Amino acid sequence: MISFAKANVYSCLSPRQLMMGDGAAGQVEQLLAGWKITGGDVLLVADKEVVKLGLDRKVAEPLEAAGYKVAVFDGIVGEPTLEIAEALTELARQKPFKAVVGMGGGSSLDMSKLAAAFAVNQGKVTDYLGVTSFDKAPLPLINVPTTAGTGAEATAVSMLSVEGRKAIVLSPQLVPLATVLDAELTKTLPPKITAATGMDALSHALEAFMSVNASPYTDTQATTCMSIVAHWLKPAFEDGSNMEARRAMIYGAYLGGLTLNAGVVLGHSVAYTIANRCHLPHGVSCAMALPYTIAYNLKAIPERISQAADIVLGKHGSKPEELVTWVDELIAALGLPRSLKEVGISQSDVPAMIAECVERYPRPTNPAPIDADRLQVFYETIVTGDVARAVEYYQGG
Repeated sequence: MISFAKANVYSCLSPRQLMMGDGAAGQVEQLLAGWKITGGDVLLVADKEVVKLGLDRKVAEPLEAAGYKVAVFDGIVGEPTLEIAEALTELARQKPFKAVVGMGGGSSLDMSKLAAAFAVNQGKVTDYLGVTSFDKAPLPLINVPTTAGTGAEATAVSMLSVEGRKAIVLSPQLVPLATVLDAELTKTLPPKITAATGMDALSHALEAFMSVNASPYTDTQATTCMSIVAHWLKPAFEDGSNMEARRAMIYGAYLGGLTLNAGVVLGHSVAYTIANRCHLPHGVSCAMALPYTIAYNLKAIPERISQAADIVLGKHGSKPEELVTWVDELIAALGLPRSLKEVGISQSDVPAMIAECVERYPRPTNPAPIDADRLQVFYETIVTGDVARAVEYYQGG
């Protein structure tokens, strides 16, 4: 299942330390003490919903009891914009913070990476867009996810919206020093968010498994992640109090983040073109694109896709197109949209979306060449939700 056929040199990133278990969020001070940070100012970056629910206190109160001074930035609502990043940067430079803790969904975690970096580095956020590096090492950073899907707690990427378009800051220096996985923080997630974030994790695993940059390391994470999601996402969706499912999903999402060392493929590019028009949660747009992405790559890597199908279906000898059907049926079972027309995108939007996908979000990691002609059927079929036609077309050519 895990391929060792390639002689390529791979470089993979991961947090230095992982703490996991129910109640682990209350032990962040132990991580800081272990790094000889025994007092001083700590910046806690959290989204408004986390603060509204009081989840931030699960981290802040033990820190304060241990003698740390905690400042909270809670200006994150939805997917972060450049303006939010700039406001956070300004706050991070106001005190000599010793460390940064990011708590929440992917948006908060991504912004905490920027806070850790810009607290000790000069310049504007826009100076660092794309692949970059910082003159000074960022502050020690701990990420505490409260959703199970984005995998941001394991990555070197910070996503934000600049002038209404997706943009990134990417640097190995942004990988958190430690990640804390506390499933108790996820038990109040509504079913819709459980579904969207869970599909985000599955998208990471399946896309990384299809990537031309997949390695034994990322295959290990991807196969385990897809197995976990296949078994536990629906139970977590159906009963949020099922703590075994919650523990499984928060760990699976972390593994999904590690798979991103291989890079994602066409699905994420298409997802960005969708989100740029209707601002869906990232996991929803990724889920919508996923079955069509698998179909697009059926002829390029049939054996690889069959292996993934074996894992999620729990049987040997699966056909590659069975994976497409399984993903589509899972999306339907979770109540997520299955066509672009359901979210207000029509056939008239297709030409601009194809051009944007090719020009703005190219994916050399995708195993099948990405070009406008081949994308035409992708977008035509995703508009109407015609997965069967996509499979038929891409298997034939």
